[in-house]
Amino acid sequence: MKQPVWVWTIIWLAIWTAGLGFLHQQMHGSLSAWHLTLVLFLAVNLLITFQEISLYLCIDQLEARYQERQNRQPGEARPRRKSFFLAPASFGELLTPALWSNVWAEYAKYDPSYADRKSFGFAIDVGNGFSTLIPSLLFLFGMTLEIFSPLVLGILGLLLFYQKFYCTGLYFFTYLFNRRYEGHSRAAVWSVVGGSNIIWMIFPAIGMYVCYQLIVERSFDILR
Repeated sequence: MKQPVWVWTIIWLAIWTAGLGFLHQQMHGSLSAWHLTLVLFLAVNLLITFQEISLYLCIDQLEARYQERQNRQPGEARPRRKSFFLAPASFGELLTPALWSNVWAEYAKYDPSYADRKSFGFAIDVGNGFSTLIPSLLFLFGMTLEIFSPLVLGILGLLLFYQKFYCTGLYFFTYLFNRRYEGHSRAAVWSVVGGSNIIWMIFPAIGMYVCYQLIVERSFDILR
C-alpha cells in the first residue's frame, strides 16, 4: 500500500502524540499542553534523526546528483520529479535511507552544503541524527514513565534542547553569512529554509523552559 510521504508523516506523529498522550492520562489522570507539545516536537525529531542518518549514509549519491544538476547545460531538459512529501511510498520504502535522502536532494537546491560532506550543514545535521536519537527517546518516555527523577530528566532535556537551539542559530548564521540565499526568491527562502528550521528554535526554547522548571521545582508538576 503506497501513500504520499506526508500522509505517512501525519500517521507517525499521530501515533506518538495520541499514544503517549493516552498513556500519560491513564497514569497521571490528566493531560498537559507542555507534555503534548514536547511529545509532538520530539516525534518530529525522531523522524528527522532518521533523515539525518540517511544523509550520512547516502552522501555519495547526493553529491553525484547535485554535480549532475550543476553540469546541465542552459536550456537542457530537466527530469520532473514530484516534491518528496507528495511522492507515494510504501511502508517498506519508509525504512530505507535512500527514500529519506531525497529530502536533502530537494533541500540542496536552496543550500548546496547538504550535497557537500565538507560543509558545516552536513556535519551538524549528521551529528544531530546520531547524538540526539537516544536522548530524545529517553526524554519522551521519561516525561510519562518517570524513569528518572525530575532533576535528572531536566538536565538531560536541557542539554538536548540547548544543542538544538544553538546549532540551529549557528546554521542560520552560516546560511546568511555565506549568502546562500542568493539566486532564490525571498518567498522560497522564507518558506523552505526559514520555515523548516525556525521550529528548531521555537520548540527547543519551550523545552528549555520546561526543563528549567523540572530542575528548579524538583517536581513533574509542569508536565501534569
